[in-house]
Amino acid sequence: LACCRRRVESPRPRGGPLTRAAAAMRTCMLCTPSPPVDEESVQNVQWQMGEDPLLESREVTHGRRSFGSKLCCGCCCGCCCLLLLGVAIVGGFAANCVRQTTSQDSIALPVVKKLGGSGNFTLQNMTKIPESRWSELSAHVHFSWKTENGYPFGYVAADAAPELLLNASKVDGISDQIPEKLRGVYWMQGNLAPQVLGVLNYAKWYDQEQTLLMPNSPWTWAWWGGQDAGYPHGLDMASKLVHTLTSGKDLAESYTADTAINTTLSFVFEKCPAGAVCKEGEGNLTYAKIMMHPNGNLRKHGMVFYDGYTMEQATPAAEVPEGQRDGALFFHRAEIFCGLLGRGTGYNLTKIIDGNGKRVDPYFTEYLRFMDNNPLIVWSGLLETPTTTVAPSTTAETTASATTTKEAGTTAETTSSTTSSPSTTASTTSSATTANR
Repeated sequence: LACCRRRVESPRPRGGPLTRAAAAMRTCMLCTPSPPVDEESVQNVQWQMGEDPLLESREVTHGRRSFGSKLCCGCCCGCCCLLLLGVAIVGGFAANCVRQTTSQDSIALPVVKKLGGSGNFTLQNMTKIPESRWSELSAHVHFSWKTENGYPFGYVAADAAPELLLNASKVDGISDQIPEKLRGVYWMQGNLAPQVLGVLNYAKWYDQEQTLLMPNSPWTWAWWGGQDAGYPHGLDMASKLVHTLTSGKDLAESYTADTAINTTLSFVFEKCPAGAVCKEGEGNLTYAKIMMHPNGNLRKHGMVFYDGYTMEQATPAAEVPEGQRDGALFFHRAEIFCGLLGRGTGYNLTKIIDGNGKRVDPYFTEYLRFMDNNPLIVWSGLLETPTTTVAPSTTAETTASATTTKEAGTTAETTSSTTSSPSTTASTTSSATTANR
């Protein structure tokens, strides 16, 4: 169009919008094989619209198109058509892929039969919720804040964060039921999003179904906490772009939004298929499909864009000690739109601390180099339980209460004394443990 305008010498016509449109139509006719616009028809329309066609100061010159004009217009039309065709093809492909992804069955359906009822699984379904331990570990969190809905977050040092996550997620009767090769702290090495660490320790393991259900809970993830203008060491351009669009703080707080707070992740392990990083046909927890379930509803899933979302065991570095090699490295495949952005996209789940709290090198050293003394953000606890204020009792009620207490006699005092002893011991043990950490 710019090419055509340069080749047609006509001033901007005066008059209303219709007059200018008519002049533009005449100009465009120079770039098309159609005959010129009928002047009489255009003027009749202008009179009907209340405009005076005589306001146009100069007639647009009609003439034959040159070869350059034809070539210019042909290129413009061809590029526009190809662009529209490409958008239509990509959009149709993406829409079809989303339809296929959303129509998949939930991989956690075999576990639903054991749960019964509605088939929901959230943090409240865990047999133990270690809120007291989470509260103790919050002493290591600095510059704390709360979200709009009241969930606490804060910053921790990069070298201390892995051990804190491990201690917060190890719960007797829960963590020891999870296969040993899955325990520990994983570094999301190569993750485009500003999410750095994760643990699988605080989850429910179903051995017969080879399924792990991981509810959304505090102290299970750690996000990049450096300055907004800074980036982790060695980050590529794609990751820098994502870090610019989404900060670690925003991503962390999104986990406690009303629409995400009860989300559950399911890991279903099976034999390694062809085309995966792990050895084809191998079992032993080398390959798992992953799905997320909004509101903890295991009958449905929330997968929309990710059609390939798996966890595949890879061969660790030769420097990793023999006793720590099994489960030290997984490839987390994250393919979106049926691999439209490329097959094999994802990042490594690199274990930097094993289930016993021992560092896994050289991975732990590489993680510290990546963080470059920048802090991490952690979700440090649940909502505070509101305290209820008891109204002052009347004299009669106080007297009755005192009488009842006296009637209880020595038995109540003995019971109270016996009960307080383990509490004191536990408090002492907790203090000693904290000091050792």
